[in-house]
Amino acid sequence: MESKWLAMVLVVLSLGATLCDGCLEEERFALFQLKPFFEFIDYTFLDLYDESKLEKESSSNCCKWERVECNPISGRVAHLFLNYSNNNMMQWYLNASLFLPFEELQILSLSGNSIAGCVTNQGFERLSSKLGKLENLDLSGNNFNDSILASLSEISSLNSLNLTDNIFTGSNPINGIEMLSKLNNLETLDLSGNRLGNNILSQLHGFASLKSLHLEDCGLKGTVDIQGINNNWMNLKELYLGGNEIKSLGSLVQEKEGMKLNKLEVLSLSHNLINNTIFSSLAELSNLKSLDLSDNELEGAIYTKDLNALSNLEELILFENEVNGFIPSQGLRLLNLKVLHLSVNHLSNSVMSSLATLSNLKTLWIDISKFNGLIDMEGLYGFSNLEELYMFCINLYCSFSLQSLGLFPTLKTLYLFGFNINETTMASYPHNNLYGLRNLEELYMICNTASVTADFTSLKRLKLSYCEVNKNLTRQERLNLRSLEELELESSSLPSNFIQVFGPLISLKKLTAHHIDGNNTPLMHDACELTNLQELDINGCNLKGSLPMCFSNLTSLKILSLSYNQYSGNISILQSLTFLESLDLSSNQFFGNISALQSLTLLEYLDLSSNQFSGNISALESLTSLRSSNISNNKFHIPSSLRPLFNLSKLKNLYADNNTIHADDHEMSHSSAPRFQLSSIRLSCCGSGGSFPQFLYHQSELQSVTLSDIYFKVDRSPFWLLENNTMLMTLNLVNCSLSGPFQVPSHVHSTLAYLDISNNAFGGNIPVRIGVHLPFLMYLNMSNNYFNGTIPSSFGDMSFLQVLDLSINQLSGEIPEHMVMGCSSLQFLALSNNKLQGSIFSENFNLTSLLELELSGNNFTGMIPNVLANCSYLNILDLSNNSIYGEVPSWIWNMSKLVALDVSRNQLFGKLPQWRGNVLNLEQVSMADNQLNGSIPRAICGLNLNLKILDLSMNSLSGTLPSCFKPVSVSEVHLSKNMLQGALPNAFCDSSLLVILDLSYNHLNGNIPSWISNLSDLSYLLLKGNHFEGEIPIQLCKLDRLSLIDLSQNNLSGGIPSCLKVSALNYVIEQYIRYSLSFFDNNNLMSIEVSIEYTVKSRSYNYKRRMLQYMSGIDLSCNKLTGEISFETKSIMKLFTLNLSHNSLTGPVPRAFSNLMDMESLDLSYNNLTGNIPAEFAVLHFLGYFNVSYNNLSGKTPERIGQLGAFDESNYIGNPFLCGSLVGKNCSPVETPLAPKASAGNKEGHGFIDMDAFYGSFFACYVMVLLCIAAVLYINPYWRQTCRPKPEGPNSKVPNDFQIGLETLALLFLEPRLILEGSGSVCPAPESRPPFKALPP
Repeated sequence: MESKWLAMVLVVLSLGATLCDGCLEEERFALFQLKPFFEFIDYTFLDLYDESKLEKESSSNCCKWERVECNPISGRVAHLFLNYSNNNMMQWYLNASLFLPFEELQILSLSGNSIAGCVTNQGFERLSSKLGKLENLDLSGNNFNDSILASLSEISSLNSLNLTDNIFTGSNPINGIEMLSKLNNLETLDLSGNRLGNNILSQLHGFASLKSLHLEDCGLKGTVDIQGINNNWMNLKELYLGGNEIKSLGSLVQEKEGMKLNKLEVLSLSHNLINNTIFSSLAELSNLKSLDLSDNELEGAIYTKDLNALSNLEELILFENEVNGFIPSQGLRLLNLKVLHLSVNHLSNSVMSSLATLSNLKTLWIDISKFNGLIDMEGLYGFSNLEELYMFCINLYCSFSLQSLGLFPTLKTLYLFGFNINETTMASYPHNNLYGLRNLEELYMICNTASVTADFTSLKRLKLSYCEVNKNLTRQERLNLRSLEELELESSSLPSNFIQVFGPLISLKKLTAHHIDGNNTPLMHDACELTNLQELDINGCNLKGSLPMCFSNLTSLKILSLSYNQYSGNISILQSLTFLESLDLSSNQFFGNISALQSLTLLEYLDLSSNQFSGNISALESLTSLRSSNISNNKFHIPSSLRPLFNLSKLKNLYADNNTIHADDHEMSHSSAPRFQLSSIRLSCCGSGGSFPQFLYHQSELQSVTLSDIYFKVDRSPFWLLENNTMLMTLNLVNCSLSGPFQVPSHVHSTLAYLDISNNAFGGNIPVRIGVHLPFLMYLNMSNNYFNGTIPSSFGDMSFLQVLDLSINQLSGEIPEHMVMGCSSLQFLALSNNKLQGSIFSENFNLTSLLELELSGNNFTGMIPNVLANCSYLNILDLSNNSIYGEVPSWIWNMSKLVALDVSRNQLFGKLPQWRGNVLNLEQVSMADNQLNGSIPRAICGLNLNLKILDLSMNSLSGTLPSCFKPVSVSEVHLSKNMLQGALPNAFCDSSLLVILDLSYNHLNGNIPSWISNLSDLSYLLLKGNHFEGEIPIQLCKLDRLSLIDLSQNNLSGGIPSCLKVSALNYVIEQYIRYSLSFFDNNNLMSIEVSIEYTVKSRSYNYKRRMLQYMSGIDLSCNKLTGEISFETKSIMKLFTLNLSHNSLTGPVPRAFSNLMDMESLDLSYNNLTGNIPAEFAVLHFLGYFNVSYNNLSGKTPERIGQLGAFDESNYIGNPFLCGSLVGKNCSPVETPLAPKASAGNKEGHGFIDMDAFYGSFFACYVMVLLCIAAVLYINPYWRQTCRPKPEGPNSKVPNDFQIGLETLALLFLEPRLILEGSGSVCPAPESRPPFKALPP
């Protein structure tokens, strides 16, 4: 008889095996009908914590798919897990009848799919007709509302319904949650995460079958009177009310009706506002087994009488309150309690005695916050069943003896945080026999110091973090970790022989060491003894040199990670590790080829990034199990066709950035398809890839593609990538030399979220329907191309778009209103450097989420739109280089989040607005080149703390800087070409971070202050065109980082400090290079377009920020400087320009200037220099401008060799005693100047000229000339009118002819060099401001 039954069972099993050999065809067809709505239905998650890492199912049998489970007998689909299967972020409506073919469906999960409801007449009520076995329905994380409840109430078979995180309100008592009471089999209902409020409780009174109810985070407040609302919850066993604002539960007992919740076993009230009175309210819940009161307002001592009433309690969680103990201290009688969680409270060591009576406790979480010294565990002697102990010392001054664990013979898991592990007091524990340690399986210690000598024979997992372990253990004191399987060491200090004294580690399978100093601990050599090791992870341990030869002994290794060390050499030693499945050698200094990897055929994950590997990648051909490979940041030569990888059928992810990408000489045709189907590829930088990679034609499962910074020779852009890959989420084709029109896919692409095609040569119009076909884009960058025409209004259909960059194109027209209204999620909008026009925004404006708005370099007109006042989160506003007019609106100063503002180069007028306290975060302000006038308001002092860049140049600002203005963090100040006056303000005396100070072309006077030496980072000092006087302060010599100093066109006198130090930023010491690069590559905010005007080769140029680092120069021209030129050459070795013209300098031209090999411009004209021109100047090969005209130089002009051959007579004119071909005068012996005998009263030689006679004759001639000019002016009325100044007002008086003559004579008498030097000798006046721009009508 038994044999017959056995035969029947075998027949049934064989029949079942046949039936489930593949899913039924009708259900398979139904699954593919679902795919348009649930794209990931046939995909599996590679990483449960990263939903972007997906892989298409390889099996055609849908019963083997991760998201599908079938009945093993019938072969029909029983479970469908379609959670997070729709990448469409838009709300959509479900046709529930698509599930009707799955007649044996028991579990259906549709969570996280943005479903807003069901198609009309195709709701969940349709399922009741055929899906009689459906018991579990999960609709959490969607956008369902109350309208769906009626259809759900028809699925009578439901046992569990999850409606978490939708938008149910329960406001309608008729058509609300109460409708679900028709589900007589419903035992579990989860309404968490819906804003239901207290009224929801009255709608739940008819749910008699409920056993588990979740109302977490539902907006419940105050007193929740469960008994008073007459709920019929007689069968309820679990009630979850966490995450609300409940203060009490009222009375749980009614006088007439008694207790209705007498079956309740689990009550969670975590994250509420419950106080100590809750315990008396719960006293009647005699069957309660689990109580969670974590994160409430419990405080002080808890009365044990109320707790003891819960005699069946097995789990008590009081985590994160302010409890400090129990009263009476030894009164707890919870004999069934197994789990007690008391951490993050205010407990002291005395609490131990209160817990001594909990004899059945298995798990204890406790922290000690008010205690120093050794924790007394003696009071816990009764914990004979304790298995898990988690102890925290909050102040880090507690001590703990591992020997005290002998009190807990059943302890298996121990977690100690912040203790000093101390074994010296074990004698104080009379019951100590170390038996507890012999049963310990898991030990985690985050501690200060650890002194351990104990027997851990049962320990399987050991983790030491931030511990200073015994430094001098001997082999006799070893810890006996013979059963240890996992050892994790993090940021700890270990003995040099730690492997030996921990050992023998004969069972160790996993060793992890992170941030252990490998110089003091021979990690690798010790690890070589662990021949059974399967996983080795040594990360960030500063290990150097080559891999040890003994490494080849670790033949059992499956996972090896040596990342973030300093290993070098080749990796040939790894070829014997044939069982490796994962290899991570990233961020080291390995070099050579990778041929050793050919034998690792089981390898699935490979990371060689950030090393110095070179050669080809043919060694990867044999790695047929490879799924993911990262070889970025090396020196590989990789063919753009990826031909060596064509046989790797399992390859899903390839990252190969920053190698050399080259064209394949044997490029495969379209018909040559690789065996892999990639999910992600990064192949950016550098090289010429030839034609666009043809293998991509055969890829249909791509989710992320990055092929940036490679030169491709293509006739047609690869937009088939979007057509062929419906799962594509990221497409990055930056700087690939792509051209032609931009095309969108023919269908709506529902997954593409990131598209970057910037820095190419695309042209033509942006497709009109781009927003229709790519509606789910979140990031779109089309900048730096050649797009023209208008901006399509369909951008307004991209409601999820957060970043839009269309800058640096040739777009024209206005900003479409539909885009401004529809892109409600937009945070970054850049339309700079186009040809856009009209007003910026109209009144219809919905971009209130903007963080950054860049509209510079267009033709926008009108005023700054007031609608921007609604952008309360705006960080950056750039409206520069337009034709915007009007005053700066006052609402700008109410934008508390504003960090950078640039409205420069417009037609703004009026006074500077008052800064207010709301803009304290402003770091960059530029209003340059407008028509602003008046004084700088005192309110600017509110920016003292954070201001980094201030540019108010090229306006008509007057007055002085407010005395309270002292910006401590400022790095750039540009106030040039205004009408500021007074002495150099003390505003910047404490601005030690100041790099650029440009106050040129103002009316500042007085001396250059000595506090200038406080500006230790100052690199560019420009005070040109003011009225400074006095001597150049010697304190300037303390500025070691000067690159440009321009003090020209002032009234400075005295000598030139010889100690001045000037050099270009790219030549300074290496430490400062890091600073300079960060300064000039300042990309943490927008790049405010600032420039410095500096005169080179007698012409003024504007140098922008990026070019400044290559400039170095000194300009002291047009002053009254005297004395000889005596620079310390070593301090100006890298000087590019030097202009000392139009002064009264004497002495010879320094021969040391011939050592300034980078000199490009040298102007010493209009001085009193004497002597010869050094012939050594011929070696200055970069000298492009040289002028020594109008001095008293003598001797022969230099030979026309090298750069000196490029200069003609104009560069030497005005030196009457020079001779040579350049000045047209022979150098005969007769004409050679003779050195006169110096008289006793004359210490300075002047050649052969009798200077007394020269000055006498010159003065007589000079007086005659003045008299002649006066006579001409008096006689000729036309010339007299030309010299007559115009009256400046109605009361101004016109000077008479006599006054004009006297003024003219005085001018000529006081400036005789105007006659001596001719018209070219006059110092150029400060540039006058251009006339104001005409305002638009």
